[in-house]
Amino acid sequence: MRIRPHNLPLNALQGFEATARHLNMRRAGEELNITQSAISHQVRSLEAALGTPLFEANRRRLVLTPDGRRLRDTVARALNEIAATTLQLGADALSGSLSVAAPPAFAAQWLVPRLSRFLDLFPDLSLNLTRLPALIDAGLPRVDAAIVFNQVAFPGLRVESLVQLEMFPVCAPALLHQGGVMLPSHLRGATLIHEDDGALWARWFAAMGAEQIPARRHVHASNTQDALALARSGAGFAIDDGFLGGGSLAAGALVRPFGASAFPHGEYALVTQPEVRQSPSALAFCGWLRREITDGGQGQAGAAQAPRGGRAG
Repeated sequence: MRIRPHNLPLNALQGFEATARHLNMRRAGEELNITQSAISHQVRSLEAALGTPLFEANRRRLVLTPDGRRLRDTVARALNEIAATTLQLGADALSGSLSVAAPPAFAAQWLVPRLSRFLDLFPDLSLNLTRLPALIDAGLPRVDAAIVFNQVAFPGLRVESLVQLEMFPVCAPALLHQGGVMLPSHLRGATLIHEDDGALWARWFAAMGAEQIPARRHVHASNTQDALALARSGAGFAIDDGFLGGGSLAAGALVRPFGASAFPHGEYALVTQPEVRQSPSALAFCGWLRREITDGGQGQAGAAQAPRGGRAG
């Protein structure tokens, strides 16, 4: 059957893209402010229109079919181009100020290096970026948008999952074992770099089903950035993730000596006023933030709880 553009349920394409990105219909519905059943209906209607399944028949979790992955990539590119053009067309009309709060690690390692792209879109917009404590006990500051780590209880506010983290060891290429992928036993006598009290390394050993190997030396850094800087310099092995630390991995400054071994470590979420009460600048920032994360391809499926640790600090 030939598919004509006017026969495609276009709203279902947006619902499918959100579902394919989160691999979770509930999260997709929360992002688009519709119910999970509405998302499910959109996906089914799109599959019916195309005459092909987009997700595999798997009751435990959502898995894209090859056709689903192909459509996801095409729709994501199209939506990003539409959104970017829309922002550029409205840039002259958007002015005033925008306030954003984020944890130090998220701000320094991911947000700040990309913010110039957002500011270039809106030359008349002023930005106030503030540091958000890792533990938010006294409530959020009065800002237009806040990025939080592993906390989702903010009554009256809109909370949207941005990305789930997975953690794994990294090191400089020079520390790789000559035999290829390393085993936990290769850490005997090595230097382990910590950004916390040792909990991250303990969780990785447990995830590997291995006893914690006694290291020759332990180096404790005050934050994530310093721990990764030490690892890049060749000082030892640190724990990283593919989201905040993705740049060093992509550039080859850090490598994953133990292959795909990893453990889940919670999520970053976006907290704002309900969408109907958001300012135009907040709406623009939130849309840009989602696209940056999607374009970076760093989102990971599957939620997980994590201890409160240095990853947010």
